[in-house]
Parts: sequence; structure tokens; C-alpha cells
Amino acid sequence: MESYKEFLKSEVQEFRKAGHRFLEKEISKAEFKGISGGMGVYAQQDQKSFMIRLRTPSGLISKEHLNLILSYVHKYGLEKVHLTTRQAVQLHDLDIDSVCDIMEDGIDHDLFTRGGGGNFPRNVSLSPLAGVEKAEAFDVTPYALQVGNYFLGNAPSYKLPRKLKVAFSSDEKDTAAASINDMGFMAVSEKGIPMFRMWLAGGMGQGPAVAVPYPSLVRPQEVLYYVEAMIQLFIAEGDYENKAKARTRFIPRRMGTEAFLECFEKHLEEVKKTHQFEEIAPVAAEGMSSCEDLNGTCIAQRQEGLYTVILHPVCGQLAAQDLEKIAAFVERVEAAQIRLSMEEEMYVRNLTREQAEELQAMMAHMMQTPVARTLSCVGTPSCQMGILQSQKLCRGILAAVKEAGLCESRLPMIQISGCPNSCARHQVAEIGFAGRKVKVGDRSEDAFQLFVGGSVSGADTRMGELQGVMLASEIPQYIVELGKLLEREKKTVTEIAECECFKELTEKFLVS
Repeated sequence: MESYKEFLKSEVQEFRKAGHRFLEKEISKAEFKGISGGMGVYAQQDQKSFMIRLRTPSGLISKEHLNLILSYVHKYGLEKVHLTTRQAVQLHDLDIDSVCDIMEDGIDHDLFTRGGGGNFPRNVSLSPLAGVEKAEAFDVTPYALQVGNYFLGNAPSYKLPRKLKVAFSSDEKDTAAASINDMGFMAVSEKGIPMFRMWLAGGMGQGPAVAVPYPSLVRPQEVLYYVEAMIQLFIAEGDYENKAKARTRFIPRRMGTEAFLECFEKHLEEVKKTHQFEEIAPVAAEGMSSCEDLNGTCIAQRQEGLYTVILHPVCGQLAAQDLEKIAAFVERVEAAQIRLSMEEEMYVRNLTREQAEELQAMMAHMMQTPVARTLSCVGTPSCQMGILQSQKLCRGILAAVKEAGLCESRLPMIQISGCPNSCARHQVAEIGFAGRKVKVGDRSEDAFQLFVGGSVSGADTRMGELQGVMLASEIPQYIVELGKLLEREKKTVTEIAECECFKELTEKFLVS
């Protein structure tokens, strides 16, 4: 491991040089992105400051790493950190030397950024309640970490067409989005035997697709064989020429589903002949708490008398002072664990009822309704790929809902992406928005596509339907009017989506 760390540090030294060459305009934006993505770093839109993505493995943050991240916040005068929809932590508005210093220091403390972007396997997503979820068949955490470590060790040698995403969900709620990833595993119990249901070649963004169900159940001990088979298939069949169609979801479209599955089987057979992986035996879930959830953001665990508190910072931006309070709290609660979700949330686990209530009181501004837990990518001006200010829309919606004094119970979590890339998974949201520019008369206006009725729920995962385009300035009022309609009709968005009253309301706000 030490020799691997030294190798990673040597990469950082070269990357530091490339960063300065970029700032001196000796290499282009595209050339720098080709270098920086694999390091987990991107230049922001001003082309002077940078973002670094700390690859917290499957959203697990140890107390040591939490304090390490807090030390970076203090050292570099950051006002906030961003919790991502891939269970990582992003630090923004840094100069290139600060970014490289953080990378080197993180390597010393086993907090890596390698493979956090670019054409590499990304952070392996994991249900944040894995190991404490009442309904789970077994704890899938060891398998997510096994795959993540495998990817990290191989990151410098991968030559993939594009990124690849793997997910592990604890149960059919599919809280890690296994059914829309390049490769997804869901824990099930087959006649009392722990197994995985598996999906292949799903994904969001341009040309989205629900993943293809694999026809057989998978033994947990064999997960790495299936993962390596998918890597080999991607290398062999992925499109290296057309970046727009380089993701795995385009392979079964080109081959046909049956031929794709046959191709996967051939790669799996070969991998089983040529590889020998450590097998981790599953541990069946034991015990079942009789405790009730205290509320929607305080969940009773499988373990008797223990709770998990869900903290959702506004639009995924966790303020430095809140991070300090959380770090101090978990430091004195010996059993406390922290995991990140795919909804820009922090789960604080293994708390007694009294500790849970204390944390809720301390972070009362985060104990919120579904709409107040709206999630948003960072958008412009931070994201170099962004088109619009998704954070601005997020805060505008929340302010309008609050000012209107709505009963918020029927409005869902809204998912906002600043461009079509679906970092906020707007395409499978009950209400989702994706940023774009639209021509109104002779002017270019900020606007968002509206998607309605999406869902991630394993076998029932579905894409939302595109309704049209709304001006960004009109969306907060639309959400207010929608909230009033939902309360009047006593329905959810999914229930009302086909009703004439919903169509009439939405049509009033559409520009195309």
C-alpha cells in the first residue's frame, strides 16, 4: 500500500505542473480536463479556481476523515462543503497548489481523489442505511467497499471509454439507485439464502436508460468476478470514438439486449478462468427493533434502541459552522457513524433516542419536509460543464414556498440539474429540472426542462416524462401553485400527473 501511495504522490507532482501550465495558458481547457478528471479535480468556470472531489468510499466517513475535511475547511477559509449525489465531498474555490496539497495530505490519511472524475469507475454508491436497515436481507457494505478498493487500486491502469458507476442497494427501495447504474446489485433473500439481484448498463444524462435486469441471481461471494466481467465488456465493446455514446447503456441498444447478455456471459466465463478474488461471505441480518421512527428524518434502526438522524443541508451545501457542530457531536458519541446518501444528506447512525433528539435540536434547521430537502448540483459558476445556476433555482423555490406559507407535506423533493448531465438525477425525479437556454423572441433566456413522474424503486424504476420548458424566473411560482393544487386535490404529484387540472396548470408556465 505504501508503494501505491508513493506512486499516487508522484502523479500529484506531475499534476501540479500541469495545473500551472493550464493557468499560464500553455495547455488548453480540454487538455487540462483530460488530465484533471482522473485526479478528481476540475477547473471552475473562471478558469482560475478549482474543485476537488474527496472520494469518501461509498459515503462512509470515519471520524478521522471528518476532522480531516474540517481541517481543510479551516486551513483554506472555506465557508461550506458540497455533499454530492455520488456520496462524496467537494471543496470549491481553491487554487491549484491548495488542491495538490490536499491531495497529497489526503493520500497520507487514506482519503483519496484518484478516479473521482474522468474515464474511470466512480465512487461505488451504497444505501446509507446498509447494516442498520430493518428490511435488509444482509449488510451490503463489505461488498461496496471491496469493489471500491478494487477500483482504486486499478485506477491508474484503466483505459475505459467513459466513466463507469456501480451501486449496492440494501433492499427493494433501491436507495443506491442500482437500477439506473452501469452495474447495480440489490440484496435479496432467496429461500433464506443471501443473494444479489443485478442490473447492467443503466444510466442518466443524454440518452438515459433503466438498466437491463440480469436473468439470474448472483452469489455475494462472486461480486468481483461480475464487476471485472463488466469492465472487460466495456473495454471491448465501448465506443472510444463518439463520446456522446461511450457509456455502457448504448451497448445493448447497439447489440440488442439478448446479444449483450450473451456477451457479458462470455466475459464472465473468461474472468472466472483467469482471476482469483477473495470471497466475502454474507452475514444474514439479525434482530429487529421494536422502536418506531421518531419522524421522517429520525429512523429506528434494526438494532434495538438505536436511531439514525438524517441531516439535509440546504441544496447540499453544508456550512462550515454546521460541519464543526456535527464533528464535535460525533467525537463525543463513541458509537456514532456518518454516512452520506445520494440525496446530498448526512446520516448520523447508532444514536440512542436521547442522542438523536439532542442532534435534531442542535440541527433543527435541517429537520425538514420533502420539498425542503430538494437537491441540486453545484451548477454555474462552479461547474465548468454547467449551463445555469441550479443552486439559485433551488434557493428560489424554497424561499417562495416558505413565503407562501404552504402546507408542504404533499410537495416532493425536487431534483435540479444545471445542465442535461443529470448530476441530480432529474430524469427519475417525481419533479425534476434540467438547465438549458431557450430563445424567447430575440433574447436568450435561462430556462429548465421539466420532468414529472420519475421513480427509482428497483424493478419499478421509471423515467419521468418531459413536460416542456419553463423560464427559470417562473419556476418558484409554478411550484407554489402546484403545492396549492396538491393540497386542494389531496394528491401527490404522481397521482395528479394525468389529471387535467395538473396539465392546465403546467401548460400556463411552459414556453416550449
